[in-house]
Amino acid sequence: MATLLTPKQLALATGVSESTVKRWCDRGLLPVARTPGGHRRIELNEALRVLKDLNLPLRHPEALGLPAFSGQGQRVLEKAKDELLQALKNARADRCRVILHELRYVGLSFAQIGDHVIAPAFEQMGHEWECGKLQIYQERTACCILSEVLAEIASTLPHGTAHQPLAIGATLSQDHYVLASQLVQLVLREKGWRARFLGPNLPAPTLRQAITDWQPRLFWLSISHVTSPQEVIDACRDLFGYCRQSDCLFVIGGRSIDESLRQRLSYSAYCPDLTHLAMLLDTLPPTPINTADHETTPRPQSEIAPG
Repeated sequence: MATLLTPKQLALATGVSESTVKRWCDRGLLPVARTPGGHRRIELNEALRVLKDLNLPLRHPEALGLPAFSGQGQRVLEKAKDELLQALKNARADRCRVILHELRYVGLSFAQIGDHVIAPAFEQMGHEWECGKLQIYQERTACCILSEVLAEIASTLPHGTAHQPLAIGATLSQDHYVLASQLVQLVLREKGWRARFLGPNLPAPTLRQAITDWQPRLFWLSISHVTSPQEVIDACRDLFGYCRQSDCLFVIGGRSIDESLRQRLSYSAYCPDLTHLAMLLDTLPPTPINTADHETTPRPQSEIAPG
């Protein structure tokens, strides 16, 4: 797979003429680098982004060394999962990047990519680790690589405006996982929200203060690791009560919430996966903009009413 393309390669992949691709480059529509000899070279990720913006199909992805995903059926998702799994196991950040960008290019939502490609790939890695087929460092490296790629993807999305509803989220003490919350952020942003992940491993009292400072419409808690079920139960009860007083929706989810634990937790909404989160966001009624919604950073303490 070439990450720097010639105009001819891109022309072959899209079915347009090579001269058209060169015009895109010369107009600045398609960012390019130049070789020492002055020849145009196009970054693959930039090419995919521009083609999506122009609503042009990638007719021959194999010309670029891509896995030739097409459509949104189960076979496509399974193929994408297998491709991503191999890229993660081999620590191929470049391959992971291209796979996720192409899935976006063919129209998959972040919820679909997360639930049907990323989550199954990591589930398979966990199974192979349990069977002794994979080293723990490989799983940790895969987490770091995917976190970096998701951050890169997030940086390419349009910045939120003060007129969009605000959502913030975190994980509780002893829960150091961040990938789930990164995906939650992407789903929220895709649905027209401003979203900020406060960080992992945070105690409930500081999350209460964050809700006071930021005054979000929605607060999410990702629960991917549970050391003490009772501590999670107490924290959710505390945060749910505080969110209700603050007119804030308290949404929870995470792989460590089994049915027995879920029944003891307090929340406004429980989303077992990203698809359910996206469905929840679609059902929320629009809320009038107020002064607090125009804040993009926490207000100074002097402006915060006593809690």
